[in-house]
Amino acid sequence: MQIKHTVRVMVAVLVMLPVAAAGLAADERDESYPYWSYDIGAGSGYSSEGAFVEGQLGLNTHFNPWLTWRNSGFYRNQPDSDDFFGLDTSLLAGHRTRLTDQIRLSYEAGGGYRFTSIQQHAPFAEAGLTGRAGDLQLRASAKYLFYELVGDDRDNEFVFSVSISGRTTGRF
Repeated sequence: MQIKHTVRVMVAVLVMLPVAAAGLAADERDESYPYWSYDIGAGSGYSSEGAFVEGQLGLNTHFNPWLTWRNSGFYRNQPDSDDFFGLDTSLLAGHRTRLTDQIRLSYEAGGGYRFTSIQQHAPFAEAGLTGRAGDLQLRASAKYLFYELVGDDRDNEFVFSVSISGRTTGRF
């Protein structure tokens, strides 16, 4: 019952966030879009097979101040199961706030799809909060994988992640 409530709240946030972000993105006018960034992170969670740890490397394409396409390769280590790797790809909407010239906060949420080396693919919803101070950026995120929607024999699961990066942007 608690999971159904959590999913409903996540869906409501995912629907409202892009609408709110569209009107709030004006403080980033000095940015030149599109640009890309990357980050390195670690995630943890619990599945029906026990606790796990994931290492992640993300590449993000920022189309404008409120829309980002995130691709994150991962490697999962789970003591009671075989290790596997894969790719998470998602489209995220959000908002950035510049507190000072050196400090920024941003939030984002969206959905995507997980592709794995063990053929257990699934859609997911994720939300993240990022803080940036100078050249250091820290991102915390939560991802909910919907394995049951695709009829897989796995239970749905949460993945909590923390990513860190330095000055990692580029233009194209």
